[in-house]
Amino acid sequence: MFTKLKLVPALAVAVASLAPTASFAQAREGAPCILREHRVTTVVPYRTAEHLGKAAVQRLRGASVFVQAEPGLTAEWLQLKLQRHLTAMRSSDMRDCAFDIENVRVDVDSGGTGFWVRLIAPDTERGEEVLRRARLLPS
Repeated sequence: MFTKLKLVPALAVAVASLAPTASFAQAREGAPCILREHRVTTVVPYRTAEHLGKAAVQRLRGASVFVQAEPGLTAEWLQLKLQRHLTAMRSSDMRDCAFDIENVRVDVDSGGTGFWVRLIAPDTERGEEVLRRARLLPS
């Protein structure tokens, strides 16, 4: 009888000590993209014009994502929130998050009934990957 009583608390402590580790690991691996916290309604390619002599060439540099307005959400607050997320992501791995691409910049502008979030990559190859991942966002 004494053996059973000692075993149950020991087992409970062992399980409880593993729970935070398991939940932390799951949060790191399966954490959703921060833009999933908001309603994304539109994703379009973001292109820049590069001038080569007299000619201008359009280059794909990422995606423009339209985030629907929410009570209390401002362009400045969204910009700050996304910048903080970018900084925090340096040590994580989110396979399908558009922010998890090296050297991505974020710009936010008001756009009537919401905000345009531009995810800007330094080159066309990374720009294509940003656009691919951003297209997974609309619900």
